Amino acid sequence: MFDHAKATIRHRKGPFVGVFVAVLAAAALLTGLGVLFESGLRAGVPPQRYAGAPVVVGARQAIQVAEDLDQPYRERVPLPVETLEKVAAVPGVAKAVGDITVPVTVGGVPAGAHGWGSAELAPFSLRDGERPRTDGVVLDSALAARTGAEAGDEVEIALGAVPRTFTVTGVTGQAHSRAAALFFTDEQAGELFGRPEQVDAVGVLAEPGVDADELAARISAAVPGVVTYTGDARGDVEFLDVGQVRSQLVVLSLSFAGTAIMIAMMVVASTLALSVQQRRREFALLRAVAATPRQVHRMVGAEILLVAGIAAVLGVLPGYALAYGLRSAFAAVGTLPADFGLALGPAPAVAAIVLCLGTARIAGWVAARRVARIQPVDALRESAVDAKPVGRARVLAGVVALALGTGAAVLPVFLPGEIGVAGAGGSALLMVVGIALLGPRLVAVAIRLAGGPLRRMSPVGGYLAVANVTASARRLAVAVTPLVLAVTLASVQVFLRSTVDAEARDQADRGVVADFVVTAPSGLAPSVTDRVRAAAGVAGVTPVVRSQVFVKHTMAGQPETAALAAQGVDPEGLANTLDLVPREGSMESLRDDTVALSTMAAETVGVGIGDELELRLGDGAVVRPTLVATYQRGLGFGDVTLPHDVLIAHTTSRLDQSILVDAADSGAAARSLAAIQGVVVADRTALAAAGQAERDANSWVNLIALFVILGYVAIAVVNTLVMATAARSREFALLRLVGTGDRQVRRMTLIESLIVIAIAVVVGSLAAVPPLVGVAVGMTGSPVPVVEPLAYLGIVGGTALLGLLAIGVPTRLALRARPITAIA
Repeated sequence: MFDHAKATIRHRKGPFVGVFVAVLAAAALLTGLGVLFESGLRAGVPPQRYAGAPVVVGARQAIQVAEDLDQPYRERVPLPVETLEKVAAVPGVAKAVGDITVPVTVGGVPAGAHGWGSAELAPFSLRDGERPRTDGVVLDSALAARTGAEAGDEVEIALGAVPRTFTVTGVTGQAHSRAAALFFTDEQAGELFGRPEQVDAVGVLAEPGVDADELAARISAAVPGVVTYTGDARGDVEFLDVGQVRSQLVVLSLSFAGTAIMIAMMVVASTLALSVQQRRREFALLRAVAATPRQVHRMVGAEILLVAGIAAVLGVLPGYALAYGLRSAFAAVGTLPADFGLALGPAPAVAAIVLCLGTARIAGWVAARRVARIQPVDALRESAVDAKPVGRARVLAGVVALALGTGAAVLPVFLPGEIGVAGAGGSALLMVVGIALLGPRLVAVAIRLAGGPLRRMSPVGGYLAVANVTASARRLAVAVTPLVLAVTLASVQVFLRSTVDAEARDQADRGVVADFVVTAPSGLAPSVTDRVRAAAGVAGVTPVVRSQVFVKHTMAGQPETAALAAQGVDPEGLANTLDLVPREGSMESLRDDTVALSTMAAETVGVGIGDELELRLGDGAVVRPTLVATYQRGLGFGDVTLPHDVLIAHTTSRLDQSILVDAADSGAAARSLAAIQGVVVADRTALAAAGQAERDANSWVNLIALFVILGYVAIAVVNTLVMATAARSREFALLRLVGTGDRQVRRMTLIESLIVIAIAVVVGSLAAVPPLVGVAVGMTGSPVPVVEPLAYLGIVGGTALLGLLAIGVPTRLALRARPITAIA
């Protein structure tokens, strides 16, 4: 059977080329996503300041979620200072060194300040000068070069926008590319750190001959509650963003892969269906000369295994290149660190090959089922036209899919909260599946509506195009489906982002009623708030600190852990600086063990005024506040609002992000605030919406993911249309032999392509409406999404360009051959 399959492939390359391209592209896409997933599990950034410590001890930096992936905390989880003694007492430990990091700016350059005692963990050594002394500092060589400072010079170092002058006592001979470092005395660093009972991490120096992994195991057993790191994993505890990125990469690749696998299966299946359909005459002849259904199935299976197997194996190679391209793209938009490495192993390639072969084999069996079972006479009669109508089961499945998609889209109307929004967002794929199943019916309806005008506009080309579309609805439906998919996915992804961003900006703009907003690049210390409060013309101030909290709740009967943007404010005078639009309760009650939630968060968690809920703050601390108020502007200011002092105590920097100023005299306040060094004073529009940076990063990630998926869909569209058009060379030859001119044939295919594009744009746009409206209702309360006209024109233009080129180019190539040669 394989010999027969090889012969068939060799002599009938056309249909198999399309299958080869579809499977190869699918394997590349799935391999690239698999590499990202594996990298999220075991890749990272090598340590720099901890490079000289074979073992690093830290606290657990993620909340353990039994039913899902662990979720990293936004803030650093500290260790009790007593951990130093416990680690030092473990056999094999030569020395345990506590490390703390204080975020500062040196001449406008962000840096991390440490105690000189932790310099040996890198290790750092002096190039010039001497160790730090009181009111003295040692700079790493790169920081010294950027600021132009040398030993003996004075530098201004700002902590929380409070500048102080220090003398440079020395410059190290080392510098690290990732973060600038400077060193105070251990006492000075501890004073600036402000938490003598805590350290960020513990670096462990081992005794000679002690294995790092063995020592890490001993420490874990002797000191419960800590996490030990060895090898490149030490970078996770040194750089918090790396640990967070690894978790995000796993979640991203999984969610991205789910959509990609569904699309790849649809594309491969439709391509195989078209390939089998184009060979109906061949299968009809085989059935007519007594080939059994089993033999037909075996032949198709052998062909698929050969073509798809070779394509899948070859596709994994560009898949690894795609992973590097995605890594570079994510790094360019700030989602991944530029130095984040990829884990390259065989598992992604094997998984992609198995998925592609399995999908191709199942799709081939389904596509060959009818041609294998049909009676030989019927097979010969149907080999030239689409004689078989769309089955009732397929129509019913399509209607059910559309109904389910519509039902999911309107969930926010009846089911407020996150679950309703998630259902509405996921309805797009259900709509596309329904459209794919009903494709031939949609094409038939469209041509009935447009047939008359097209015939009148072009008596020859229009007549031929309408006749062809009417007779070949199945063939065109296969071409329409990937175009519909492209329009729907692009519209949903782009306009969901624009809708949420517009609402968040609007809430932030309307919610800030303060006269001025005071900010600083590195955050604002409490002393800055006191100076602003005492400034002339200032009636009141509201310091704002931002972080992230976790709350556990139940969604659809399953336990969930949601990460919510949080802000900390003081309720005194809040009404004069911030309007959150309270719905229930009172924001003035926000004191001590209380919390306010956005209406979306309260509905998602399922709590009401007076209920107690459990929150995990950014550093892992657990609090159980009572809900005292709900408010409407959660997108603009975060879903959780806590008392200022409660939230700031559990952040890494212990600094505010902004200070809202209510002015009694705007002119006097503006002058007095401008005199405060180290701060930036702006009007009320300067306060960015809560979580805007995360939304921007997520938007870029989604757009990159969308671009990759649409790239695959574009390949599928071109592949399908070229296959369908190239297979019509005998049809074109017959038309030319009976007197149809080349120009008329080209006009016919142009009109057909315009029909396909028009159906795809109209149907794809309509399919995007329910999910967009549903999400808009759930997130903004308005059924009108924000649609950017230029973006929509770009989606339509890209779809039209794909369709025109994919049909026009192979048509011109087919017309180059002499008609008598082509029809033979």
